[in-house]
Amino acid sequence: GGDSPGGGERRSVPIFAFPCGTGNNYARDLGQRTVVDVFDAIARGNAHAVDAVRVQHPNGMTYSINCVTWGMARDAAATAEHMRWLGAIRYDVAGFFHILKNKLNYANLAAHDDEVESSVTHVSDVEPTDYLMMFAQNTRCSGRGFPFTPLAKLDDGAFDLIAVKKCGVLKTVGLFEAVKKGGSHVRDPSVCYVKVKKATLEASDSADLVGIDGEVDVTTPISLEIAEGAFKTFV
Repeated sequence: GGDSPGGGERRSVPIFAFPCGTGNNYARDLGQRTVVDVFDAIARGNAHAVDAVRVQHPNGMTYSINCVTWGMARDAAATAEHMRWLGAIRYDVAGFFHILKNKLNYANLAAHDDEVESSVTHVSDVEPTDYLMMFAQNTRCSGRGFPFTPLAKLDDGAFDLIAVKKCGVLKTVGLFEAVKKGGSHVRDPSVCYVKVKKATLEASDSADLVGIDGEVDVTTPISLEIAEGAFKTFV
């Protein structure tokens, strides 16, 4: 967004993403798989309001438009960043490495929906739980187009949160195969998948990092809150 010249009426300036990366997950959810698709959307001039996730962390506040990750999800993405010479397969290699590593990821995680009574908590830990990973997403996919949150929408006024508890190496590999095949992992009892407006995460290890859109790393505790209609993009 921005202000019109001279401090007049506030106006919203649409932004857009070129699908020039490996995953192109945001552009994919807009149906824009090529640069030509993006320019076609700009030419149509149809600006649509979409959501973002407001992430409050010890260093301030950051907005996410794609995914907030913690645990194996963040660690594998960081490892993959140093393996770009492998191409897109680096996400699979890094993921398998961290599955075998089996790092301890104890944390307290809670998620709430304002439209339900405030006392209702979808996910809640009294004692820290050893998780495999957590995603909080606006987009369906992250990484190399993996649909971790297959029901996510850019404009539904909520973000999709998925938390996976430790379940053994073989079952974890099976869950990742289910992700690649379209998202049947969400029906597994080791997986909690909810649409919410707010969530909090505090890792037991103060050095644990949370990744925001694969660009920013922060420590916990963090609070997540949906920012409905945060900006406009061309569709």
